[in-house]
Amino acid sequence: MNRKLLDELNRATTPVARPSPLVVLWRWRYELALPVALVAAVDTLGAYALLAALVPLWPPARSEVWGRIRCVVTAHRIRVGFVEAYVTSRRGKLPVIMWCAPAEFGERAWIWCRGGITPRQLEDGSEAIASACWASEVRVRPDARSPHRVLLEVIRCKPPARAVPAGHSSRTTAPRPAAGR
Repeated sequence: MNRKLLDELNRATTPVARPSPLVVLWRWRYELALPVALVAAVDTLGAYALLAALVPLWPPARSEVWGRIRCVVTAHRIRVGFVEAYVTSRRGKLPVIMWCAPAEFGERAWIWCRGGITPRQLEDGSEAIASACWASEVRVRPDARSPHRVLLEVIRCKPPARAVPAGHSSRTTAPRPAAGR
């Protein structure tokens, strides 16, 4: 009991370490690369040629582009959730987000737990992480072979409603008692 209390006190009083400039560049790589890529494309193709090339491709690629944008935002929000849930090492280092990919329910993020960070800490902070990600739920799935690798499932959409049998109202909360009982 005392050990757990001391661990919680240590975690609550240890500040989150500031990332190095290299880590900041890595975390913001997509946002930094986008303007450079657009300028290079406009310079090479010209603005009208670029628009003419993108318009036919847009409808089929819209969901893929939107999914990647959500993944970039989700990775940043997961880091905020780690800070809010005190998921840090004793030195204040956050877990590393290795990759984030869109899924039918939201996003999947693969996390590398640094030394001193356990999947249990992620599970304990899952509510704070879900709140930071604007999600309804976050599921933590540790890798069986490598416990330092964790799959974080950010659930955004609600599960489908149960099918209501014909003749029953969806507003009914309890079955009606049979006559004569």
